[in-house]
Amino acid sequence: MTTTRPTDSGGSRSSILGGLGAAFTAWDKVRALCVRQYLLGRFGHAGRGVALGARVRVHGAGQIQIEDGVVIADDVTLRAQTAYPWTSPPQVFAPEMVLKRGCFINAYTQIACARRVVVGADTMIAEGCFIADNNHGYADPGRSPKAQPLELPGEVVIGDDCWIGAHVCVVGNVRIGRHCVVGAHSVVTRDLPDFCVAVGAPARIVKRYDPDQQAWRPVSADEAREWQGKRA
Repeated sequence: MTTTRPTDSGGSRSSILGGLGAAFTAWDKVRALCVRQYLLGRFGHAGRGVALGARVRVHGAGQIQIEDGVVIADDVTLRAQTAYPWTSPPQVFAPEMVLKRGCFINAYTQIACARRVVVGADTMIAEGCFIADNNHGYADPGRSPKAQPLELPGEVVIGDDCWIGAHVCVVGNVRIGRHCVVGAHSVVTRDLPDFCVAVGAPARIVKRYDPDQQAWRPVSADEAREWQGKRA
């Protein structure tokens, strides 16, 4: 009697699926490289060594300047808004967004610019932040904020060597000085001077670097009020 050995259908299936997985992985890498080169070619300027993560969304790329060594993580949105179509007539803008040398923009952050937004050299923007130099108008209670003109109070400038914590909002006419730390979930609507730590909604200065003592020291409520809003 002849015995027929069963075929190894499970092994064949695994081999086919493994081959397809390798092919799709290779395709994703090629696709990501092509998208990266396409996006870099659209920016107003893109320096050397710029790293773009997956699913980066860019609007108004020609108005965006990216310096050497900038790293932009997955799912970041950069929006240099040249028009707002929901008003009659539509608003028209001439935005400028500058990401300076070596800054890092982490995943799910959105930067929206209708006038000017600058992120300083070697500054870190943590995950899920929102940075905008504009806001929706709501003065007319008879119309939806969507139909009212965007308000452009000024520029957003974040200094060099800052660390902006996760899910921070920076909105309006705001300058954050050099080497500042902003705690997670804070809302920054006023200027912060150099070398300070700020937390809360609205963000309040809680520490400053004392060059005489060469140490970071807590600040009183009176000192915080004195320094808060000083142009960096």
